[in-house]
Amino acid sequence: MRVHLLLVLLLAFFAAGVTAHAHGASVLDFGAKGDGIADDTAAIQAALNAAKGADANAEGRTVFSLYFPSKPGGFYKITDTLVIDGTHGLVIYGDGALTKRGDAEATIRWYGATSKPVFQVKGGTGIPSNPNFFITFRDLTISGHPTTLPREGAMPNNLALSGIHFGTLDGQNDDSLCRRAIVENVHIFNCRFGIWSGNPDGMNTDHATVLVTGCLFSGNAQAGILWGTGNALLNVISSDFYNGWAGKAFPADAYSPQIGANIHITSGYVDIVSYTSAGKPTTADIYQGSGRVSIINAWSDAAGYFFYQASASQNEGGYHNGQITGVRHYAGSKEFTENTPHSMRITAPGMFISSCLVYGNIEVASGLSGRPVFAGINFIRPGATFIGTGVDTQRSLTVLGNAGNHAQILLGGANAGVPLTHKGTKVPQILSMGDSPTLFQVLGASPTGTGLSFHTRTDDANGGNMLLVNGYLTNTGVQPLQADKMVWWLEFGGSQGWRMRGYDPAGGKAEVPFAAFKDFGGLKVAPVAGHRSQVTFQPPAHSGPPSFTSGDFWVGTIYYDTTAKKLRVNTGGSTWVDLH
Repeated sequence: MRVHLLLVLLLAFFAAGVTAHAHGASVLDFGAKGDGIADDTAAIQAALNAAKGADANAEGRTVFSLYFPSKPGGFYKITDTLVIDGTHGLVIYGDGALTKRGDAEATIRWYGATSKPVFQVKGGTGIPSNPNFFITFRDLTISGHPTTLPREGAMPNNLALSGIHFGTLDGQNDDSLCRRAIVENVHIFNCRFGIWSGNPDGMNTDHATVLVTGCLFSGNAQAGILWGTGNALLNVISSDFYNGWAGKAFPADAYSPQIGANIHITSGYVDIVSYTSAGKPTTADIYQGSGRVSIINAWSDAAGYFFYQASASQNEGGYHNGQITGVRHYAGSKEFTENTPHSMRITAPGMFISSCLVYGNIEVASGLSGRPVFAGINFIRPGATFIGTGVDTQRSLTVLGNAGNHAQILLGGANAGVPLTHKGTKVPQILSMGDSPTLFQVLGASPTGTGLSFHTRTDDANGGNMLLVNGYLTNTGVQPLQADKMVWWLEFGGSQGWRMRGYDPAGGKAEVPFAAFKDFGGLKVAPVAGHRSQVTFQPPAHSGPPSFTSGDFWVGTIYYDTTAKKLRVNTGGSTWVDLH
């Protein structure tokens, strides 16, 4: 009897047209057809409203997951934006495969007459707020146009603005709040932007955090993802991109300047991991207009710039710096090699770029306030190197061991005449230029020497270069790093040539005033073409024998006695004799 009653209840449940899942539903339950003929917009929006609840805050809610079943030969025809507004824990999912192989064969397709998003995740930040929490898109294919977009000429007016839109539209209130959203195994094609996030007026948008993983963005005319503004955090993991060829086809508007990219960051924080890309974006593979970005492990076949940093966000004068590591930017095709003179442009001080193999030049446009650091950069194209004002004018380049060098460290940048493709020797080298001091400390040196050589070009420096050994610069002097180690102060560049000063801390670590350093003399290279081997020694000048309070000078030390008007040499201890 009980079994019979249970069967009757189940039959009645299915007869009502509702799926057997307690909190799940199919869009077919709300009247969607999925046949590619009927307009399914109203039916799907009704399902999304049911997921929001009667009071827009999950009260009386009937849908917690919404299923888009694939219909053989059919698709879901959308003519107006599907809005998700103030919903908690909604999972929107499909069958995860294209109906047919091809980017115009998506399960959900835009047929609107104007350019709008297919899905919009909104949610207000007023009081009381109705934010979107834990919204998930999974196993879906979305196309922003009935056919594949042309790769040349004007774009159609009815192209979907975006496949998934996090934020508001132009003319809407600028409050938007989305927390912990996931876009997983979703394919988005044929839109202006695959995913767009932010506010058209540039006001604050609180989207923290959105995870995009295992997705494909292909054939989106201006960007696969455009991300910003405000407190917006995006993680892109193991996703593929082929977009942005038509960036100049769209006039600058509330949604974007004329930038074409696979990923375009306008603000917020973006972390990109295990990234693959191709194509020929108008501006760059990854373009940073502001915000902060980190890129870890990327395989890019995209022609032109892989990374173009126009600017980065600041907070109280400090840059929001990121890192770029493990990038491979190269494709052997003729289109790639002919269109890739440069691979990266870096302008924000403090960026760290490491372990990269790139085809084109790296342009450094950073000032001296904080240099970008490059470690382990290998250039594929013969002649490719570091270029830009940060190298040629401001000397704000820091390179640690680029291609073909043996323990070479180039600190502070380089000017004309210093070959950055220089092959190092088996002896570690320090190469230094720039206005700010370079500091290094040699540990475990043997009595016969440090095993380290220091190299510079005095004729290329600007006269203000400084090297500190075992000390760091303060506003009024030099702070020793170790109380029992000599502090060396080397100056070189311009007309002054090269000079060495020293100070013995004598067991203390108090700050050393500049005037306390003893002058050991210097060298001047004759600034005459063809006579670079001529060297002039400039001994220090003192009115009497110089001395250190804690010890003797080295035997052979020379100074010029301004009182006696004679050169004097140290023969041991405090004994000085005249040279003439």
